[in-house]
Amino acid sequence: MDPLVFDGVGTIFAINPDGTLKYVDQKVNKVTAQLQFNWQNVMGGDSGYAFHYVAQDLQDKISIEVPRYSPALAELSQGAQTTSGTTIFDENEEGILDATNGYTLKNGTNLVALSDSVYLKGTGGILTPLVRVASAPTATDYSIDVSGKITSATANNGKTIVVVYKWTKTNGTTTGFTGTRKPRPFKFIHRFLLRNDKDGSDVDCQFTIYKALGGGQTDVTQERKKANVMNISLEIMEPDLTADNPNLYAAELKFGI
Repeated sequence: MDPLVFDGVGTIFAINPDGTLKYVDQKVNKVTAQLQFNWQNVMGGDSGYAFHYVAQDLQDKISIEVPRYSPALAELSQGAQTTSGTTIFDENEEGILDATNGYTLKNGTNLVALSDSVYLKGTGGILTPLVRVASAPTATDYSIDVSGKITSATANNGKTIVVVYKWTKTNGTTTGFTGTRKPRPFKFIHRFLLRNDKDGSDVDCQFTIYKALGGGQTDVTQERKKANVMNISLEIMEPDLTADNPNLYAAELKFGI
């Protein structure tokens, strides 16, 4: 086979044990595959060379770097659980009580009942809690209607308030991380192109781990003007005998040349 040059990353995808597609990504920063085999030398006699070598455990290192967050990657790397449906968010807002319109919450129409609390923000940032009342609030009270509109006594007009509340979104997604979570094995495939160094043509390639197990870091760090990066470490497990792996390869590289 002619010498090949690695050129680009390509596409990765993960397949569940039942054969269904779990995850696919065409914009990956890096896929690292470092297959490592070591010997332990046994010395003896007069020579400076070992007369016997004992094979050590394999120390293959596989990792993926993706420049964004995905619930599917959290499941693969952390054993997280993802649910979809009605989701409750915690919110806080700061605004000014208008003499005519009071202050209306940005997500007031989806407000969770009785989840709101309002504070007057005074000099030096001191927060003074107001008491929720159904109607006719005094200077120490506030009222809120079904649209999320907050009103208080005229004495508080023009003052700054801080509001803490919960609101619901009907089509949200939640990724849950339990204290006893464990990732589950999956089949990992990396499809990419290599460059034939002899004639410059593209060569189809595929790296497959028939039974991979995720781990590593799931990064949800938020930093100004910097994209978060998810790093997944993959362990290579002993494979099962299947129709597409009759040779019981743990991993394999295929080249279209």
